[in-house]
Amino acid sequence: MKTLLSVLAALAFGASGPASANAQEPVRLGFLSSMSGTFGVLGAEQKRGLDLALEHLGNKLGGRPVKLVEIDDKSSPVDAADAANRMVEREKIQIVTGLVSSNSMLAAIDPLLKNSVFVVGANAGPSVLAGEKCDQNLFVVAFANEQWGIGLADYLNRAGVKRMMFLGMDYQAGWDHAKSVAKNFNGENLGEIYTPLTQLDFSSVLTQVRAAKPDAVYAFYVGAAAVPFMKQWKQSGLDKTVKLYSMGAIADSMLLPAIGEAALGLETAYSWNPEMKTPGNERFVEDFRKKHGRNPTQFAMFQYDAIMLLDAAVRESGPENTEAFRAALKKADFKSLRGNFKFNNNNFPIQDIILQRVERTPDGKVDVRFVEVIKKDVKDPHHGSCPLKD
Repeated sequence: MKTLLSVLAALAFGASGPASANAQEPVRLGFLSSMSGTFGVLGAEQKRGLDLALEHLGNKLGGRPVKLVEIDDKSSPVDAADAANRMVEREKIQIVTGLVSSNSMLAAIDPLLKNSVFVVGANAGPSVLAGEKCDQNLFVVAFANEQWGIGLADYLNRAGVKRMMFLGMDYQAGWDHAKSVAKNFNGENLGEIYTPLTQLDFSSVLTQVRAAKPDAVYAFYVGAAAVPFMKQWKQSGLDKTVKLYSMGAIADSMLLPAIGEAALGLETAYSWNPEMKTPGNERFVEDFRKKHGRNPTQFAMFQYDAIMLLDAAVRESGPENTEAFRAALKKADFKSLRGNFKFNNNNFPIQDIILQRVERTPDGKVDVRFVEVIKKDVKDPHHGSCPLKD
């Protein structure tokens, strides 16, 4: 009898011992983003979202402590690749999040995925990773670059816009976003112009716009380029005859104090707004305001969502159990601040697209207001090429 009890005890420990041990081990989480350079302001905002999420979770994921390693990719793909290798080889990271820029994400992704690191992207959504190059360990929480353009083009077509030009920064996200609107727009495409990432003088571009006489312009500018573009657009006088459309990061709560009235009337496609009545959004926005004195932006919100997804997944199965953790991520059993959310077969989101408008508030401030949902359950156009199945 004593021997039998010993065997049963050993079996019980074998079934629960390692899991219990893992429950006490820190989850090794890497935050790889642009904290300096062209996209530094965006990565810093991501970090604010990460910090608030971990604060709300008691600095744990799924009840387990977190060992957080932060590396600045300096808005450089070369530095992003080096940082990814460091996270794999030196830090033994299990999960990487952040990844604010498409260029940096594309540079970092191979060394991470080839070493079985889970990647939970919280902003960049390059189209090349949504199709044939999708991966079972890559989950993009924010968006596929082309999603907002699909929704916005649908809205423009219903509004009867006839002639447009398309502007953007000359890199993967700029191409993806602008070309998505152009591809899905039913009217006449008067031309596409893509400017270097470091360009801050847009006078020659605006001269070309004036000469083309479009009804509307779509412009993709983020980070350091957004404020000068918006100010120069206003100064050119084009705002009096040409309607400007974009995505929300061109004029959000970080940038509006610098842009001011130059942004009034701008309409943008997005998937979240601080005014949305979704589960957890009021708490998130209120607590962010208390800490930073303004509304959060999408960069903070998507990173917050990414951490909440990880919390739900780790609670079900830690990253040590690769298949179970992957399945837990895929379930997306968390309440996204944007409301409607689930992963497609390629691990990119299916989500609603909203319209925002920059308006003057009753207290005289300039802010981005929620207008309406313009397209529901939008999928990216590349998921059919992804070999992963639902």
